[in-house]
Amino acid sequence: MKLYEQDPPFAVQVELTEGCNFRCTFCGIQGIREKPGGYKFMTMKTAAVLANEIARLEWNARIEFAMHGEPSINPDKVNIIQVFRQALPRNQLMMTSNGSGFVKNTEQQMLDIFGAGLNILALDDYDNANMVPRIRTALKNDGGIYKPPEQYDYPKDGLDYSPHRRWPRNTSVVLYIADISKTKEGSHDSLNNHCGAAAPPNDRGQGKRCAKPFRELSVRWDGGVAICCNDWRGEFGIGNVNRMPLDQIWHHKLFTAARRKLYRGERDFGPCKGCDALSYRVGLLPDHRGHATLAKPTAEDLDLIRKAGNRQTLTQIVLRPWEA
Repeated sequence: MKLYEQDPPFAVQVELTEGCNFRCTFCGIQGIREKPGGYKFMTMKTAAVLANEIARLEWNARIEFAMHGEPSINPDKVNIIQVFRQALPRNQLMMTSNGSGFVKNTEQQMLDIFGAGLNILALDDYDNANMVPRIRTALKNDGGIYKPPEQYDYPKDGLDYSPHRRWPRNTSVVLYIADISKTKEGSHDSLNNHCGAAAPPNDRGQGKRCAKPFRELSVRWDGGVAICCNDWRGEFGIGNVNRMPLDQIWHHKLFTAARRKLYRGERDFGPCKGCDALSYRVGLLPDHRGHATLAKPTAEDLDLIRKAGNRQTLTQIVLRPWEA
C-alpha cells in the first residue's frame, strides 16, 4: 500500500531578518529578544539555495518574506527578491513589513523592490509606530521618480484585498493592513500567543486541528526549519535547507509525526502544547481537498517527538514573566 505523501505547501515563509526594531506587546519577539535589534540576516547564499530548491521541486507556493523580524531592514533585500524572481518566475512574491525599512528614500526603494520582482508589499499599519503614514505621504507624490502601484487598505477596502489570496501573476500592489491588535475583521483579526512566546499558553486550541504544518513551510534566516512560524524559538526543529534537500525536510519523519498528532487535534507536545493559533478550513486536511486521511501516531512517532523536545532550540530564549 502506498503511504500518504504530504502535498506541497501553499506558502513558503522566508525570514530575511531575525530581530525587530519594535517590541509590540502582542508579538513573540519578546520571547527571543530582550530589546530591539540583535539582527541576524539571511545571506544571498542561503536565499539562492532555498529559491533553487523550490524551483527544482516546481512548487507553486506563495513566497512570503516575513517571520521573526523586520524583513525590510535586511541590506540585501532587493538582491534576494531578485534571486527568488529569477528562480521562480511564476510564483507570487510577497513581503510583510512594519514599513520601517521604507521610510527613507521611499520612492527609490519602491522602484527597487518592485523592479526586482516583488508582487505584494503588505504594510502593517501599527498605530503606535507611525511608519505607514509616512510611506503613504511619500507615495502620493505624483511628480516623483516612481509611479506607485495599486494601493489598498485591508480590510477597509474589502476582504478581496487580503494579502494572502492568490493575486494575478503580474500584480504590483501596496496593501496597508489595519493594526492587528485592533481590527475586528479579515484574515488579520485575531492574535495568538506564538506558542507561549507572546502570551501565556492556554487551552483555546486544545482538541482542534492545526493546518500550518500541512500548508506552510517556514525557513529561518540561516536556513533552519521548525514546525511552523509560530514556533518563534525553534523548539521543534526539523532540518536546514543548507544541509538537506527541501523535499526531505518537508517529508521528514518529524514533520509526519507532528502532522499525525495535529490532524487529531492533539496539541500536547513541544511548542504546540498551549498554542492557541486557530486555522481555517481544517476539514480540508491532510491534502488540499480533504480526500486523504492520516494514520494515528505510532510508537516511533511519539519517540521522535519526545527526542525533538530535548534538542537545542534554533534561536535564543528570553523567558517571559509566566515562564520565570
